[in-house]
Amino acid sequence: MIILRTLVLLLVITVSGCSMYTPPYATSIDNNQLIKRSGIQPLSVGTFATDKKLNKISLRGSPMRSSVGAGYGEYLSDALTQELKLAKLWSAVSTNEVSGEILENDIDISGFSKGDGVISVKFMVKSNDVIVFDKVVSAKTDIESSFIGAIAIPNGQANYAVLIQELIKNLFSDQDFINALQ
Repeated sequence: MIILRTLVLLLVITVSGCSMYTPPYATSIDNNQLIKRSGIQPLSVGTFATDKKLNKISLRGSPMRSSVGAGYGEYLSDALTQELKLAKLWSAVSTNEVSGEILENDIDISGFSKGDGVISVKFMVKSNDVIVFDKVVSAKTDIESSFIGAIAIPNGQANYAVLIQELIKNLFSDQDFINALQ
Protein backbone atom coordinates (compact mmCIF):
# COMPACT_ATOMS: atom_id res chain seq x y z
CA MET A 1 0.00 0.00 0.00
CA ILE A 2 2.82 2.42 0.83
CA ILE A 3 4.52 1.61 -2.47
CA LEU A 4 1.28 2.34 -4.36
CA ARG A 5 0.85 5.70 -2.59
CA THR A 6 4.46 6.60 -3.32
CA LEU A 7 4.03 5.74 -7.01
CA VAL A 8 0.84 7.82 -7.23
CA LEU A 9 2.58 10.76 -5.52
CA LEU A 10 5.53 10.53 -7.92
CA LEU A 11 3.15 10.39 -10.89
CA VAL A 12 1.30 13.51 -9.69
CA ILE A 13 4.56 15.39 -9.16
CA THR A 14 5.86 14.35 -12.59
CA VAL A 15 2.66 15.26 -14.44
CA SER A 16 2.23 18.60 -12.66
CA GLY A 17 5.88 19.50 -13.35
CA CYS A 18 5.31 19.18 -17.08
CA SER A 19 2.29 21.44 -17.30
CA MET A 20 3.29 24.84 -15.91
CA TYR A 21 2.00 27.76 -17.96
CA THR A 22 1.97 31.51 -17.63
CA PRO A 23 -1.10 32.93 -15.92
CA PRO A 24 -3.75 34.41 -18.19
CA TYR A 25 -2.99 38.05 -18.91
CA ALA A 26 -5.12 40.52 -16.93
CA THR A 27 -5.46 44.07 -18.20
CA SER A 28 -4.19 46.84 -15.96
CA ILE A 29 -6.34 49.81 -14.94
CA ASP A 30 -3.23 52.00 -14.93
CA ASN A 31 -2.30 50.87 -18.44
CA ASN A 32 -5.87 51.41 -19.61
CA GLN A 33 -5.83 55.01 -18.40
CA LEU A 34 -2.38 55.59 -19.90
CA ILE A 35 -3.48 54.23 -23.29
CA LYS A 36 -6.69 56.27 -23.29
CA ARG A 37 -4.78 59.48 -22.45
CA SER A 38 -2.14 58.83 -25.13
CA GLY A 39 -4.23 60.31 -27.94
CA ILE A 40 -3.12 57.62 -30.39
CA GLN A 41 -5.07 56.50 -33.43
CA PRO A 42 -6.62 53.00 -33.42
CA LEU A 43 -4.04 50.28 -33.80
CA SER A 44 -3.92 46.65 -34.90
CA VAL A 45 -1.54 44.14 -33.38
CA GLY A 46 0.65 41.97 -35.57
CA THR A 47 3.00 39.15 -34.66
CA PHE A 48 5.97 39.13 -32.32
CA ALA A 49 8.80 36.86 -33.34
CA THR A 50 10.49 34.84 -30.61
CA ASP A 51 13.68 32.82 -30.78
CA LYS A 52 13.23 29.18 -29.67
CA LYS A 53 15.50 29.74 -26.66
CA LEU A 54 13.31 32.60 -25.45
CA ASN A 55 10.14 30.50 -25.67
CA LYS A 56 11.16 28.45 -22.64
CA ILE A 57 11.56 29.95 -19.21
CA SER A 58 12.96 27.69 -16.51
CA LEU A 59 11.82 28.26 -12.95
CA ARG A 60 14.33 26.23 -10.93
CA GLY A 61 14.32 23.52 -13.54
CA SER A 62 10.56 23.55 -14.08
CA PRO A 63 9.72 24.73 -17.60
CA MET A 64 7.11 27.47 -17.91
CA ARG A 65 5.45 27.86 -21.28
CA SER A 66 3.12 30.48 -22.70
CA SER A 67 -0.55 29.86 -21.99
CA VAL A 68 -1.42 31.53 -25.31
CA GLY A 69 -0.59 29.98 -28.66
CA ALA A 70 2.77 28.45 -29.37
CA GLY A 71 4.99 30.94 -27.57
CA TYR A 72 5.62 34.15 -25.70
CA GLY A 73 5.24 36.27 -28.85
CA GLU A 74 1.60 35.25 -29.01
CA TYR A 75 1.19 35.97 -25.29
CA LEU A 76 2.49 39.52 -25.84
CA SER A 77 0.33 40.02 -28.93
CA ASP A 78 -2.73 38.87 -26.98
CA ALA A 79 -1.90 41.13 -24.02
CA LEU A 80 -1.51 44.20 -26.26
CA THR A 81 -4.76 43.38 -28.04
CA GLN A 82 -6.60 43.06 -24.71
CA GLU A 83 -5.26 46.40 -23.48
CA LEU A 84 -6.14 48.19 -26.74
CA LYS A 85 -9.62 46.66 -26.87
CA LEU A 86 -10.33 47.76 -23.31
CA ALA A 87 -9.24 51.31 -24.23
CA LYS A 88 -11.35 51.06 -27.43
CA LEU A 89 -8.25 51.71 -29.54
CA TRP A 90 -7.91 48.33 -31.25
CA SER A 91 -8.95 47.94 -34.87
CA ALA A 92 -8.42 44.90 -37.07
CA VAL A 93 -8.53 47.15 -40.15
CA SER A 94 -6.28 49.95 -38.91
CA THR A 95 -3.53 51.18 -41.22
CA ASN A 96 -1.32 51.34 -38.08
CA GLU A 97 0.10 48.03 -36.87
CA VAL A 98 2.43 47.25 -34.00
CA SER A 99 4.60 44.14 -34.19
CA GLY A 100 8.12 43.18 -33.23
CA GLU A 101 10.60 40.70 -31.90
CA ILE A 102 11.26 39.54 -28.36
CA LEU A 103 14.98 39.94 -27.66
CA GLU A 104 15.14 39.01 -23.98
CA ASN A 105 12.60 37.10 -21.89
CA ASP A 106 13.38 35.60 -18.49
CA ILE A 107 12.20 35.09 -14.94
CA ASP A 108 15.03 34.42 -12.46
CA ILE A 109 14.02 33.05 -9.05
CA SER A 110 17.35 31.43 -8.21
CA GLY A 111 17.95 33.80 -5.29
CA PHE A 112 16.92 32.74 -1.81
CA SER A 113 14.87 35.87 -1.14
CA LYS A 114 14.82 38.02 -4.29
CA GLY A 115 14.26 37.34 -7.95
CA ASP A 116 13.49 39.35 -11.03
CA GLY A 117 11.91 39.24 -14.42
CA VAL A 118 13.19 40.97 -17.52
CA ILE A 119 11.90 41.40 -21.05
CA SER A 120 13.15 43.43 -24.02
CA VAL A 121 11.20 43.77 -27.23
CA LYS A 122 12.07 45.48 -30.49
CA PHE A 123 8.76 47.15 -31.33
CA MET A 124 7.93 48.29 -34.84
CA VAL A 125 4.97 50.35 -35.94
CA LYS A 126 3.97 50.43 -39.58
CA SER A 127 1.60 53.07 -40.87
CA ASN A 128 0.40 52.37 -44.42
CA ASP A 129 3.26 49.83 -44.71
CA VAL A 130 5.90 52.45 -43.80
CA ILE A 131 7.91 51.92 -40.61
CA VAL A 132 7.28 54.95 -38.38
CA PHE A 133 8.63 53.50 -35.10
CA ASP A 134 11.46 51.03 -34.50
CA LYS A 135 12.81 50.88 -30.96
CA VAL A 136 13.70 48.46 -28.17
CA VAL A 137 11.54 48.82 -25.07
CA SER A 138 12.35 46.88 -21.91
CA ALA A 139 10.80 46.12 -18.55
CA LYS A 140 11.99 44.64 -15.30
CA THR A 141 10.11 43.52 -12.23
CA ASP A 142 11.28 42.42 -8.81
CA ILE A 143 9.94 39.13 -7.52
CA GLU A 144 9.83 37.80 -3.98
CA SER A 145 11.69 34.50 -4.03
CA SER A 146 12.39 31.91 -1.39
CA PHE A 147 14.76 29.10 -0.56
CA ILE A 148 11.67 26.90 -0.77
CA GLY A 149 10.80 26.08 -4.38
CA ALA A 150 7.11 25.61 -3.57
CA ILE A 151 7.00 29.34 -2.77
CA ALA A 152 9.48 30.70 -5.32
CA ILE A 153 8.16 28.87 -8.39
CA PRO A 154 4.51 30.03 -8.11
CA ASN A 155 5.73 33.59 -7.38
CA GLY A 156 7.86 33.55 -10.53
CA GLN A 157 5.01 32.09 -12.55
CA ALA A 158 2.45 34.65 -11.30
CA ASN A 159 4.78 37.59 -11.93
CA TYR A 160 5.14 36.95 -15.67
CA ALA A 161 1.86 38.79 -16.33
CA VAL A 162 3.09 41.66 -14.12
CA LEU A 163 6.24 41.84 -16.24
CA ILE A 164 4.15 42.14 -19.42
CA GLN A 165 2.00 44.84 -17.82
CA GLU A 166 5.17 46.78 -17.04
CA LEU A 167 6.40 46.37 -20.64
CA ILE A 168 3.11 47.70 -22.02
CA LYS A 169 3.26 50.62 -19.58
CA ASN A 170 6.78 51.43 -20.75
CA LEU A 171 5.72 51.23 -24.41
CA PHE A 172 2.79 53.60 -23.95
CA SER A 173 5.00 55.94 -21.89
CA ASP A 174 7.48 56.22 -24.75
CA GLN A 175 6.98 59.60 -26.41
CA ASP A 176 8.45 58.40 -29.73
CA PHE A 177 5.84 55.62 -29.83
CA ILE A 178 3.01 58.05 -29.05
CA ASN A 179 4.26 60.56 -31.66
CA ALA A 180 4.34 57.84 -34.32
CA LEU A 181 0.65 57.08 -33.76
CA GLN A 182 -0.84 60.57 -33.47
